[in-house]
Amino acid sequence: MILRNLIISLLVCAFTHTSAAPRFANIFSDHAVLQRDTQITIRGFDAEPDAELLLRIGGKDFPVQVNDDGSWSSLLPPEPANSKGVEIELIQDSNHAASLKGVIYGDVWLAAGQSNMQFQIKGMLKGMPETSKWVSAANLPSVRFRRIGDPVLDDSNSEAKDLSTADKWIPMTPDSVLKFSAVAATFAAKVNRESGIPIGIIDVSWGGKPIEPFIPRDSFSTPFLKKIKSLADGEKLEELAKTPGGVIIRNPQGYPGAIFNSRMAPISSVGVKGFLWYQGESNAGKGEDPREYRHKMEALITAWRAKWKNKTLPCYFVQLPSFPNASGWIRMREEQRRSLEIPNTGMAVTIDIRGDDIHPPDKIPVGERLARIALHQTYGEKDLPYSGPLYDSHRVEGNAIRVSFQHTDNGLMVANRPGTGPAQRTPDAELKWFELAGKDGVWYSASALIEGNEVIATSERVPQPVEVRYACETKPHDGNLYNSAGLPASPFCSRLDWLPWEDHGQE
Repeated sequence: MILRNLIISLLVCAFTHTSAAPRFANIFSDHAVLQRDTQITIRGFDAEPDAELLLRIGGKDFPVQVNDDGSWSSLLPPEPANSKGVEIELIQDSNHAASLKGVIYGDVWLAAGQSNMQFQIKGMLKGMPETSKWVSAANLPSVRFRRIGDPVLDDSNSEAKDLSTADKWIPMTPDSVLKFSAVAATFAAKVNRESGIPIGIIDVSWGGKPIEPFIPRDSFSTPFLKKIKSLADGEKLEELAKTPGGVIIRNPQGYPGAIFNSRMAPISSVGVKGFLWYQGESNAGKGEDPREYRHKMEALITAWRAKWKNKTLPCYFVQLPSFPNASGWIRMREEQRRSLEIPNTGMAVTIDIRGDDIHPPDKIPVGERLARIALHQTYGEKDLPYSGPLYDSHRVEGNAIRVSFQHTDNGLMVANRPGTGPAQRTPDAELKWFELAGKDGVWYSASALIEGNEVIATSERVPQPVEVRYACETKPHDGNLYNSAGLPASPFCSRLDWLPWEDHGQE
């Protein structure tokens, strides 16, 4: 009996003093994509402070720094793009501790935003069965997806050191792609096919959330943003909702920095090629105020670049599509267009995407238009048209206004996109949705004609026009100004303070 008790005591003692094995941070798993052509930080946790760790890759050993709290990290040299998987082995005291298998090197894009970014391929397939052809061809093992769905933290001022749960990087197949973000997946597939570079997508989107929780808290630094953060922290939510350019906070996930702290801070040491952003609906819905959104975008992009320690990282975003009775979206689309003043950005115009739902299922052109921007601006395909016409300037000529555009690509055209295919030229059709205003600020419909790379607009009701706008309606599905590349013109308004912003919702 004494011997039995002694053995049990020894076993309990041994178990009590056995430390947990060191592990990789939860962003890493088998089949991960690591950012090519840059130094890579591999991180982890649960190491003994006095343990000797190293990483072994392809027969080469790399030193590991172990901290007092058991966290560890290793800085690896840059590697070129490579779709042949390698194993990264973590060695502790000359023994195998953990490993990552099938890891490849490519470009990692972080996809963020709300439900239209989170919207999955299976939703697209359900709403548009004809997209099954795209799905069946989605056998791209060097395109990989990592979804992050962490809840927000209880302490709004803290940033998570690691993701709360481990998950997997998933290679793209016709079966696995069904759960991928449709916008991110179609973007990644096009970039991969045209560049040949492996693509990783990290998806941190969260449906129904405004922009504020994606902005790091320490970046609410302008007087306007400081006021938003102060009112939110002080639980003065009614005052915040009524503040010009404010926000309606409906749940804990809507507070400043909440989503960044839980889903993005833990991965800010992971190298990325750039950011994809599709959001705005929850800053321009019923009772919401989209004014100042462009300044929030500037704070968001500047802060993300700072957190990832790269001031030039691109951010490519989606302008909101048509949506019935959402008058706040008119102003939001203009705020988004003016966000292009932020360096190294690009905007996919989606005003011609069909669908009366807040989640238009036709996401293929959305992702592929983002991909065109990346292929031109990031991957060097300088001959590839990547943007529809963008308002540049206008001048008054008697009773007419002549509008000049950027990105005309050898000519403007009247066209229509009747379904899921490319835009079709309709030269005999009337150019729609142009309006003029005189000094009184009242808008009237205008007749518009294409002349070379410009549009000339006139209205009998505005004999002395001063301002011009295009497609400033909730649902201008038949806005029909395109460039010769078949890309739609962005809605625009030459006078921002004459553009409605308030959404009262459906009557």
